[in-house]
Formats: sequence, structure tokens, C-alpha cells
Amino acid sequence: MTLNNVILDIATISFLLFISFFIRQKITFLQKSFIPVSLIAGTLGLLLGPQVLGKFSPIHINFSEYIGQWTSFLFCFIFSTSFLGITAKKFGRDVLSTTFITGSIHMMQVCVGLAISFLLSRVMSNVPFEIGLLPVAGFYGGHGSAGIIGGSFANEGWEDAMGIAMTYATIGMFAATIFGMVLVNWGAKRKYVKREMSSTYLEEKDMTGIIPKENRQPAAVEIANPSVIDPMAFQLMIVGTIIGISHIIRISIIKVLPFWERIPLYTMCLLIGALLGNFLSKTKFNNLIDRASMKRISGVALEFVIAAAVATIKLSVLASFLVPILISSVVICLLTAVFAIYLSKKWYGEDWFEVAMGAYGQCTGSLATGLLLIKVIDPEGETLAAESISGSSTLGSAFQLPYTTMGPMFLMASPLMFSFGSFGIFLAFLILGTILFRRGAKRA
Repeated sequence: MTLNNVILDIATISFLLFISFFIRQKITFLQKSFIPVSLIAGTLGLLLGPQVLGKFSPIHINFSEYIGQWTSFLFCFIFSTSFLGITAKKFGRDVLSTTFITGSIHMMQVCVGLAISFLLSRVMSNVPFEIGLLPVAGFYGGHGSAGIIGGSFANEGWEDAMGIAMTYATIGMFAATIFGMVLVNWGAKRKYVKREMSSTYLEEKDMTGIIPKENRQPAAVEIANPSVIDPMAFQLMIVGTIIGISHIIRISIIKVLPFWERIPLYTMCLLIGALLGNFLSKTKFNNLIDRASMKRISGVALEFVIAAAVATIKLSVLASFLVPILISSVVICLLTAVFAIYLSKKWYGEDWFEVAMGAYGQCTGSLATGLLLIKVIDPEGETLAAESISGSSTLGSAFQLPYTTMGPMFLMASPLMFSFGSFGIFLAFLILGTILFRRGAKRA
């Protein structure tokens, strides 16, 4: 790999993002489906690349053979920033009950995905058991989590997992918005929604992708003096230092425990970033970290990861796994809706349907799609549904990240133990949720 390869790949992805941004402005379906530019860019790159356009034309988009290494590289930046600049928050009953709702859905997706893959592997010779972990990666975690789990499986020797995981994430995005609106209208007809629904839930910034001038806010805060060091360079310096420390610690551990080589660098970045972020949050040095800048660094990396990963999906692989992808997608999306509605009604209490729709959107698409569905049925923000879903997304990292980062390795090392352990955690969520929140929901 040379720097020339890197810059040409960056230029190609940047061009696709640029074109896709304007395509989204012109196509209403993409706006109302809440489809991000990075997904459009990846799809465009796939269509204009060697797998589609290249079959008919000598002039098509080409990426370097090293673009597959982008995922692991950029995830180091995403994970290093995850806990930097955070401040401790107190969470009430609403957030905790919602966390148990989304946690139960997460574990249901894990268990059902593994069960479907096991059953299909009995009748289809080309279905590996490990594919059962990919639906939760795409549905609950979105394209970012799908890329991480896909990369982890690639490190374990299954390179096709990346494209399959990204496909699940794309299906989940459409399921969250399109089927989510079906559920919203169903609930409105059954009088589950107490407030008048808004037909104009999409604001101008959602339609065009451009925030109006009068509503624009600074994307970052200057902590360092530009005459001494550029403020963004100062924040990147912190991120780079964490990546360097993570690399040194990882190499040191490998010398003592050789199996640690299977742990990717970005997982170490997550662990070290979490430890340092939590430690610094209790000291005065936390003021040197701009949380907004960290979000921008992570956001830029994620945009390029999604676009590059989707653009390089192997269509032949998707064709081979089309049946298990479709079966598991339909079953898990339907069960996610059932669990979201039933558990929200039993555990949350008043305004349970708003939380149910937020949980469904979050657990099939992303936090953004969950908040979007809440906005449709609660346009004035009169309930605590949005706050509950946002808080549960934060607390949900406690059970999501272990499955995202370490799950593939443990699943391939011990499938039986991983499966029964996941089922035990699923039952624990259901039992504890019933004990802790059912009585409170009845009072509400």
C-alpha cells in the first residue's frame, strides 16, 4: 500500500458522497426514508464499480485492492473517541425500564438469529452457524456495528461476513422507517397515540440535508489557541495518543498471551479510551477534551467506513446467502415489533406506545430512526419517550459492545457455550425487567 493508493480511495469515496448528497436532495423517497448519504454513496459506488457497470463498460469506478483495510483503521478513531469528554449522568426509572426493553430485544435478536442459522444449516449446506450473529449487528447496531462485527469475523477468517452484515443493516434501515410508519398508523387507529400526529415531521434540514443559516450551531469548540496549535489538531493529538498507547499495550500483552493477537487494535482502542475517558471525567483535565470535536472525528470516520464497505460488497456472496438473509430479516423484524410493543406496554407505563415506536426504530435502524418515529407521534416533545430512548442507547453500550467487539471470536471458539450464555442473558433481562418494572407500569 502507498499513500497514493490511500489518497485516490479517499478522493473516490469523497466524490461519491458529494454526488449522493445532491441526489438525496432531489429524491423525496430517500428523504422520507431517512436514508443517510453514506449509504447512498456506497450503493452508487457498487453500481458504478466493476461488479455492475464494469461488466458492460471499460469505464467504471475502481478502488485499490487495499480499501478493505479501511474498516479496521477507521474504527480505531471511532472507538478511541467513544468515551472521551463524557460526563456522568443520572438515569431515572424511565430510562432504566427502556434499557431493559431494548436489552431484551437485543438479546432476542441474538438468540433468534442463532436459532434460525442453526435450523437452516441442517437443510442448507452453505449456511454457517456464525451468520446468526449478523442480524443483530445490522439491526440493533446499524451500519457502524455491522462493519465492526464484519471486520471481526474477517479477522477470524470469514471475509464474506462484512458484506452480509452491511446488507442486514440496509434492510434494517428500510424496515425501521417504512414498516415503522405502518406501526405508527396502526397505533393511531387503535387510539394508542394520545396526541395529534404531525404530517410535517420532516423539517427543512431533513429534506435538504442543509441546516438553515439561522439555526446553525458550532460543530466544535476551540479549546486550544490557534496561534499555538490548531484546535482540531489538538483533539486529533489526543485521539492519536490513545491509539498509540493501545497499540503498545496490545503488543505487550501478545508477548505474554499470544492468543491476544486475535483481538483487533480497535477493540483495544475502545478499552483504553473507555478507561481514560472515565478517569478523565473525574478530573480537571476533562476540560481539555471537546466532546463535540470527538463526535465530528468519529462521524467523519463512520461516513467513510459505511460508504467504502457498501461499495465493495461482493454481490456473488449476497446471492449465495439470499435465503437465510431474507428469512431471518422477516422473522426478526416482526419479533422486534412484537417485543417492543408488548414489553413497553408492560414495563414502561404511560406513553408506552411512543417508547415502543422509538425502541422499534432504534433496534432495527438506529437511534436517529427511533427518534424520528417518536417525533411523528409526539411532535411537540410532550412525553419523555425521546429522552428514554436516547438514555437507553447510552446504557445499552454495556451489553452491545461486548457482542460487537468480542462476540465473533467467542462464537467461533465455542458456539455451544456462546449460544447458551446468550439465552441465559436473554432470560435474565426478561425476568429482571418483569420484577423491577411491571408493578410500576401498572401504577402508571
